[in-house]
Amino acid sequence: YNLLGLGKGVSILSGLSAVLGLLTLIAFAYRASLLSDIKNGEYVSWSDADAADAFAGATVVFQWLIGIALLVLLIIWGWRAAGNIESKGRSGRWSRGWAIGGWFTPVMFLFVPYQIISDAWKNASDEEEINSGRNNFWLAGFALWWVGVALGVMGNITNADIDSSIDDAILADIFYAINGAISLIAGILIAVAFNQMSKRHAQ
Repeated sequence: YNLLGLGKGVSILSGLSAVLGLLTLIAFAYRASLLSDIKNGEYVSWSDADAADAFAGATVVFQWLIGIALLVLLIIWGWRAAGNIESKGRSGRWSRGWAIGGWFTPVMFLFVPYQIISDAWKNASDEEEINSGRNNFWLAGFALWWVGVALGVMGNITNADIDSSIDDAILADIFYAINGAISLIAGILIAVAFNQMSKRHAQ
């Protein structure tokens, strides 16, 4: 399989995810500041509050949409890359089917997708220095992606109770803002990684 086009798609979506991460950081940091003003007895207009809610909500919706599209492309890329190395008579730590199943199996989704794609990087070239190494952009990007997911879950849990206090709402928005910052970095790293790995498979 030629993975250049698919890799470009992953890189573009990862770049968009990075942009949305920045917007998420701005949106939730701003809303947290408004909540802090309200807590401190300062005046905040309804229009400002509604605009902050709308901005934050929009970033969440678009993050989900781009995240789903990116996940689909990552699965396809992993499947095809695993096929490429199998055609060379090589194999990774997991069979090709795990390029799909690894994303949907509890606990295993924390490391199998990384290993599938990492093995595809290592085995795509006959060069010894590549076979003995790893793509650090992919390692860091994948790890930070899951850190971002964990922060988003913490934000949801913090603000899940209908009786949550304003302090809980502020803390939740801080978690979401940090999630945005992490997503910004992860998106850039994954974009760079897949540009490199797709070119390696094209050689």
